[in-house]
Amino acid sequence: MQQESRIKKLTSSKSFLLLAITAVVLIITALVTPGAFNVGNARQILSTLSYTGIFLVGVACLLLSGGIDFSTSAAASVGMLLFAQLLTWFPTLPWPVAALGTVAFGVIAGGINAFFANGLNLMPFICTIGMSSVWSGLASWYTRGQIMPIRNTSFNGIAASYIGKSPIPWVFIFTIAVIAVYSVIIKSTRFGRSVLMVGGNPTAARLAGLNPKKIKNILFINNGVLASIGGLIWASQMKMGSPSGLVSAAPEMTALTASILGGVSFMGGAGSLGGAFCGVILIQVLAYALQVMGLPVWIITFVNGSLLVVALTIDNYATQRRLKKLGIRSTGSSGGMVMPGAK
Repeated sequence: MQQESRIKKLTSSKSFLLLAITAVVLIITALVTPGAFNVGNARQILSTLSYTGIFLVGVACLLLSGGIDFSTSAAASVGMLLFAQLLTWFPTLPWPVAALGTVAFGVIAGGINAFFANGLNLMPFICTIGMSSVWSGLASWYTRGQIMPIRNTSFNGIAASYIGKSPIPWVFIFTIAVIAVYSVIIKSTRFGRSVLMVGGNPTAARLAGLNPKKIKNILFINNGVLASIGGLIWASQMKMGSPSGLVSAAPEMTALTASILGGVSFMGGAGSLGGAFCGVILIQVLAYALQVMGLPVWIITFVNGSLLVVALTIDNYATQRRLKKLGIRSTGSSGGMVMPGAK
């Protein structure tokens, strides 16, 4: 009986639904375009999931707390250019040392967002879009819009390392490990429960003795660090630093859409990283399927935008039901909430 209950719970979860849809997309693509899937294509999909998955963790954790950051890809671009420049200035410098400089910049970029959002109480949605333009402008100014090649063979070999003869890159295993560690933190630690409480109801969190601003500050910085790591993975795959390449890929937007598809509430307080990662898998497989079918690029953009709108609509409905069940009245799109008995 207990086993049947677990099976029913699994099959009714969003993760299972997303994986089932992904399987259907794979089957349809294989039928419509024979030979669409081979080792090379599998490596391409898994490589994209490797850096997108890292961005996903930072974005999803911030969403769980009720925060948001649209500057991550631009900040990561500046970080990878810093990495490339350090290796150019100091050819004998071990790449892990240069990578520490990139991670340190991620801390600074996340800290700046935290200062604007929580120190000056600016809207995170607006100020992080502004910081995205700032970082993109600086990157374009410094490089004059040109790429910076990375010729460190040891670093470039990271993204090209696979498990035996399989199509699975080692960086993909690293991404899975990061997602697993953060999932445990969110689900099973005091800090993780604090993140969910802050996202679910900041007022109740303050009454419980938590400091919502401090928790969000940590998550903004965490997001900056993870974005810098994701940027390094992208740079290793492309063998270059680019002022606009990663921004054009927009991994934070993919991560946002995937998180909401996977059950992470846009208002915060609910969801899981596992479900969000299943959302990323669906988005990447769907984008690849549309590409190999020879459909125009605008269709991929249209589908991704539609997925985000649908996910937000479903999330809004689910959030209203959850709040009503808890006896909490939402004041509207501003995100304000009124506790039971309050006026």
